[in-house]
Amino acid sequence: MAVLRVHPKSARSGGGGKARPVQVQFSFGSGFCIAEDRLVMTAHHTLNKGLPRDEQDRFHVLVVPDNGELAYHFPVVGFPLELPECDLAVLELGPCSTPDIHLPALPVILDPVPDGTAVATVGYPSPEIGGVKVDADLNYRGGQFFLKSHANEGIVAGQYELGGNRMYELNVGWHHGESGGPIATVGPHPAVFSIMQHYRNVQSPHGVVAGPHRGVALSCVSSELAALGIEGVGA
Repeated sequence: MAVLRVHPKSARSGGGGKARPVQVQFSFGSGFCIAEDRLVMTAHHTLNKGLPRDEQDRFHVLVVPDNGELAYHFPVVGFPLELPECDLAVLELGPCSTPDIHLPALPVILDPVPDGTAVATVGYPSPEIGGVKVDADLNYRGGQFFLKSHANEGIVAGQYELGGNRMYELNVGWHHGESGGPIATVGPHPAVFSIMQHYRNVQSPHGVVAGPHRGVALSCVSSELAALGIEGVGA
């Protein structure tokens, strides 16, 4: 699922109390559901590029079933977890604007996953935006953009401890906008053990370049997830 950030660039009223159109900016990230129709996990940096979340911003979660023509949206009504040091956040959702649209939850793995494990990733590359409609309160009211999910597969190529947390490196690349999407095991019982976050810089003969893509182990928020009623499954 995609996470839409709506950021107001201008004040919502003019001089003399006269209302004026709100100028806004839009950006997209990705995420996945951890409690059906209720909680979505994403990368913290999708909320404000790594800075503390702007209280003026509004967020909406969008899904495009079967990569069809229609996108359906859920308003974000709360932020039960914001953990910039792990680049993780959990969003609380209100009801979907379309009553029969639901978000199934994905199981999560909190135990270490061995090197060589087959993995799949799913995210929403940032779309080219023709237009997005919001009302005066920044509630989503529709738009024109090419928003489609994108899947990839590979393996856990390496792992190590960094800042007290386990980091996984994958031989999988991803596009801008896919940050926050799940990294899951492949098999009869797939489960998410990390999320797409960033890449490690490496030195090359031509300077520093983008290196292996990586994500933090969800074990770094095991206690926080338990407080939200989310338990891990076996690796």
